[in-house]
Amino acid sequence: MHVIITFMKRPALVAIFAHPDDEAFGPAGTIKKYSETHDIYLICATRGEAGENHLGKKKKSIAEIREEELKTSAKILGVKRVIFLDYIDGCLCNNQYHEIANKIRSITDQIKPEIFLTFEIRGVSGHLDHVAIAMITNYIFYKVQYVKKLMSYVILRETSDMLRDYFIHVPHGFRIERVDETVDISKHWNTKKRALLAHQSQKTDVSRTFKTMDKFPKVEYFLIHKK
Repeated sequence: MHVIITFMKRPALVAIFAHPDDEAFGPAGTIKKYSETHDIYLICATRGEAGENHLGKKKKSIAEIREEELKTSAKILGVKRVIFLDYIDGCLCNNQYHEIANKIRSITDQIKPEIFLTFEIRGVSGHLDHVAIAMITNYIFYKVQYVKKLMSYVILRETSDMLRDYFIHVPHGFRIERVDETVDISKHWNTKKRALLAHQSQKTDVSRTFKTMDKFPKVEYFLIHKK
C-alpha cells in the first residue's frame, strides 16, 4: 500500500477509526472544530461491509454505499482526505495488529500530524474492531516523535447506560472527574447532525441517536496523552 500525501501548510490531525460512521457517532463536533485550524485526515480500517443496509439499494454493495457516506460525512466535517485500509469489517484481530500499525504509520509518517484522534482503549461501545484500532493508535503514538497529543474519545456513564440493550457488552462510561478535556461543540452541533444524516444506510441507529442526543450537553469528552 502506497499513499502519497501532498505538502501541508497547516498543522495536521489524523483521526483513526474502524468503520464508516465512527466519526459521526463519535467526535464529529471536535473534528469539525479542529478543521478550522488543522488539516484533517481520516483513516478508516474497513468499509463497514458488515453493517446493515436500510436503503434497500441493489445496484451497489453495502461497502460501496458506506464508503460514499463516509466521504460525504467527511466533507461536511471539513476533512481533507479519507484513506481506507481495506480490512474486513468485524475481522480486526490480534494477528493483524502489527500489519495494520505498519500501514497506518506509513501514512502518518508522510503527514507527520501533531494530533491523533481515536476512541478510548475499550472502543467506547466495546466493539472489538474499535478496541483494535484504539490499541493500535496508542501503540503508534508512543513509537513516533511527531505526534504530540493523543485524544481518546470517551462517553460519560449516563450515556453508556443507554446502550445496554444494543450491544452485547458496553463498558461503563467515564465519570466526569476522569475526563481530561471537554470540547465545546455547540457551534458545530448542527454540523454533527448533518454528518450523522450522511449515513442513511444506518438510519435505524441514526434515528435512535437523534432521539436522545439533544438531552445531553453539546460537548465531547476526551482522555488526553501528551509528550
